[in-house]
Amino acid sequence: MINILRKIPLFTELSEDELQAVAELITRQDVQKKNIVVQEGEPGEALYIILEGSVKISSYTAEGREIVLSLLNKGSFFGEMSLLDKRPRSATVTTMEDARFAQVRRTDLEPLLLKQPGIALKLLSEVVARLRRTSQVLERISSMDVPHRLYAYLTDHCRRFGQCEDDQWFTTVLPTHQLMADQLSSSRETISRAISTLKKEGILVQCEGRGQMKVDVQALETLLEAFQ
Repeated sequence: MINILRKIPLFTELSEDELQAVAELITRQDVQKKNIVVQEGEPGEALYIILEGSVKISSYTAEGREIVLSLLNKGSFFGEMSLLDKRPRSATVTTMEDARFAQVRRTDLEPLLLKQPGIALKLLSEVVARLRRTSQVLERISSMDVPHRLYAYLTDHCRRFGQCEDDQWFTTVLPTHQLMADQLSSSRETISRAISTLKKEGILVQCEGRGQMKVDVQALETLLEAFQ
């Protein structure tokens, strides 16, 4: 477990002894694909760290429509807001594939945060970063048409999760068209048409590897600049 924790950004500054102390607090949890890990509105009693797999973070409107707020992959964490303010969960987290989590309960984590303020600062930094991304998404939904929302989304996704080949091209695995539509307040059909257009223009290029896509981020940024 220590070797795993050492690779997680939240714990990279800890010593071997401190990593051992964290490892002793952790319990593991395996969750199959398309299962809820935490439910919006339930008490928040633990922080979750993704050891394997990926999740989507969602909220639901009064009409029951799902709004996907974020996608998280291996090495990311969630559940920190309820730990910090001790309020109910603010969103529902669902696995997108079979996943494994490290779970640290609030009663164990609070003494660790007092002893290691660097971890607390990283938690707060991630909270702020996610709030900024949410604000950007809401601003784009209110001010941009769907194609330009997609250009901005693809640019952000590549810079966060993609592999940079040069200043122009990134290689990444894109979410499904439905997941992108859920995040961009659009329909799957509209996103599919916009993706097809980008492929025809050579901005998106399908790779040989399963699900891999080359993205011309420089071209996307030029399209966004033209919109402004």
